Amino acid sequence: MDNIRHIDILVIGAGPAGSMFGYLAGKAGLNCLVADFATFPREKICGGGLTPKAWRLLDSLMPGIRYDYLPVRHMHFQLDDSPSCEFESEHEIRMTNRKDFDYALLQYYLQAGGELLKEAFLRYELQKDGRILVTMKSGLQLTCNYLIAADGSNSSVRRQMFGKVPNQMLFMEEYAPKQGPAEAFVYFSRRWVPGGFYKFSSLGHDIYGFRGPVTDREIFSQLLKEFNVPETRFMGAFISLHTVKSTVPNIILIGDAGGFANKITGEGLYDAFKTAYNAIKAITEHKPFEKTNRQIFRKMEMQEKNSHFFFGPKGYKLLDFCMRHPRFTKWIFDAKMKRETLMWKLKQRVSGN
Repeated sequence: MDNIRHIDILVIGAGPAGSMFGYLAGKAGLNCLVADFATFPREKICGGGLTPKAWRLLDSLMPGIRYDYLPVRHMHFQLDDSPSCEFESEHEIRMTNRKDFDYALLQYYLQAGGELLKEAFLRYELQKDGRILVTMKSGLQLTCNYLIAADGSNSSVRRQMFGKVPNQMLFMEEYAPKQGPAEAFVYFSRRWVPGGFYKFSSLGHDIYGFRGPVTDREIFSQLLKEFNVPETRFMGAFISLHTVKSTVPNIILIGDAGGFANKITGEGLYDAFKTAYNAIKAITEHKPFEKTNRQIFRKMEMQEKNSHFFFGPKGYKLLDFCMRHPRFTKWIFDAKMKRETLMWKLKQRVSGN
């Protein structure tokens, strides 16, 4: 044990949550190491959309960060045979290429003096002195005071702690040549409960995808044919929509590793940034993560309840009403964006930024 390297904080995963945590840890003067076996830039299945609250939080936590994006304001929704609902939002969604976006976050962390270890996590062992002994697949061993799991929905740390992950959604995507207006299009259907087909305009291409508990290649292929999209190369990944609370005080799960993806939309970038920030608060303020992250845990519980309503009979009736009244839908959508903007400005004023 005397020859094993010790660090205060070991982060498993260099995606958005891990890179954000690593950067904030360095800024706070904490001894931190981020480990990831992937070679960046790497492919990542995700629509890549940054909502206003997500990109405002990112710009605040990583000031001056540069990343390419396509601003999208045209919203397009459809439900079975209901009329198509389209409108221009007052607020832009920034559509990024996740391969390049994640690399930009990692580079920001590294340029600030961060360290990246190219290793894959194998297991952890709790020590009598309170430290955590971490063994990598290569056989390398490290000890740390805090272990941060930021290794995505298929987190190895989470799997060791909880076993098989319940409530997973399979997301499938493919890139296709750009066609039509730049838009965010989502198609709901009673044929898939819960689920949805989507098209997100992005940088240099369109992203077509589908999410559902029983998604397979044949269903996705049929949907692409319905929308006259040429079939090319699929990507797929399971995203956990089940939020967990760590059973070990000095092991913290953030981002998708903790199940902090939106239970209805699957979007997770905002909560990746926010849970990373809350994990830093827990460590620097010597508080339990469950306390500093209380608001996010409550939001996840509410989303869980709302998803059952949204993808139920009453929810589809409400969707049908929204499809038939685009002005009302636009008002609701923009009101939510305005509320997020107002809350952001209030928080900035309170913090003195």
